[in-house]
Amino acid sequence: MNSNDTNPGGSAPEHHQAASPPPSEPASTSSTISTPGYSREHPIPQDSILADYRDFVRGVSELPDALIVAPALALCGKLLTPHVTLDFGSQKPLTIYNYIATPAGLRKSTTFAPAEKIAQKILMSDDLIAGNASDSALFDTFESQPHRLQFEDEGNTILRSWETSAYGREVSARYLKLYDGAPWHQNFRRECKGHEDGKAERSLPQATLSLCIGSTFGVARLSQLESGCGLRRRFGFYVATEQARDIWWPETLQGAELDRLADLFQELTLLKGSVGRASLTRDAMSYWVMLQKRNRHRCKSIPGYTDGDESLLSSLNESPVRCLKLAVIFQACRWARGSIKDPFVITDDILAMAEAHQDSCLDAMVYIEGVGRRSQVDDTGEWLMAQISSDHHASPVPHCAVYTKTELTRRFAANPGRPGALTASRLYGEIIPHLIAQGRCKLFSKKGKLVTYAFRWD
Repeated sequence: MNSNDTNPGGSAPEHHQAASPPPSEPASTSSTISTPGYSREHPIPQDSILADYRDFVRGVSELPDALIVAPALALCGKLLTPHVTLDFGSQKPLTIYNYIATPAGLRKSTTFAPAEKIAQKILMSDDLIAGNASDSALFDTFESQPHRLQFEDEGNTILRSWETSAYGREVSARYLKLYDGAPWHQNFRRECKGHEDGKAERSLPQATLSLCIGSTFGVARLSQLESGCGLRRRFGFYVATEQARDIWWPETLQGAELDRLADLFQELTLLKGSVGRASLTRDAMSYWVMLQKRNRHRCKSIPGYTDGDESLLSSLNESPVRCLKLAVIFQACRWARGSIKDPFVITDDILAMAEAHQDSCLDAMVYIEGVGRRSQVDDTGEWLMAQISSDHHASPVPHCAVYTKTELTRRFAANPGRPGALTASRLYGEIIPHLIAQGRCKLFSKKGKLVTYAFRWD
């Protein structure tokens, strides 16, 4: 299976100007080492081409097995789409969105490279897209080939453009519909002259994308995207904080073994059909009901008060369908290996494996949320201390300041409705406790409703 965490003095401050917003030895070519950081098992069938692929890429990539498999799953989604569908309320494509998050410099590119090489061997050039584009340019791309695959091993750039540019925000919203395989309609008057019929209206009955993005933790929460909540719901997350092995000389990506793997993956393009209710065995259907009950119970247990709660709740809503998609892909990959005869039969054991894999993706998302949240709290705490020290640079008592709770709120959390502004709940629920834990703040006094905090800095 895959391997896959002294009392300060000073008077109360006077009125101040508005604060700026807070900062939202090598004996062989490969040897195994321990992974002290985040590690979570993302199981896959051992009698499948996914396991063959993983075993080969272990000689190329130093990342844990779960991250090795993530691009291959997106490739499988593309190879099966649009000829294999999931009949669940509607005919859903087997599109897969996966997200790999690591610290900078952990060689994500070498983990994407084998899947990219296989894709280039068995797909046409117009099956693949890369980079960023406007919604209109993206439509032109999908008009020639409506079912595409995208690998972005350096996803920070594209994600930043989705955050900061108008066309990027439009494109990120389009990716929600590409995952769902929705129809796509364009109506740009300026395009009339470029088409023989002179019409501005163009449409695609269906456009799909399977996607795998790699980035650092800084942007992985997708919290600055207008469509971030929808994208998080669709992504399966895979996280590594440390490498899983040392590779002194990577395997070649031009040899016979990669060709053999490419031939095996190409078998997936021969499948045609739909997986529906009748595809599940009796035991699988019983397991499916229990899976959904567990999922709904977990949804009800989430308070939903924080951004992290909302992210998890949103992802849980998509989780059962993603489990089904993974189960179909697992069976298809076992069939391509010759391990089973009928890839359209879903058994309870394969559904259980898909659920375990998806649960690991959810755990990874929660980990990313926690890392990002801690970083955000630390950044905001530093901003708050910078503002306070600036206010009191000429104080009679150096490096000290005292604020009442009312003054803190008025000074630093007076605009809770402004985007990116610090709110009172965050100030007293996260930032002040964080500074207290660091020894930079303390509860100075409490007399009835009058609460006073003291701050110290170097």
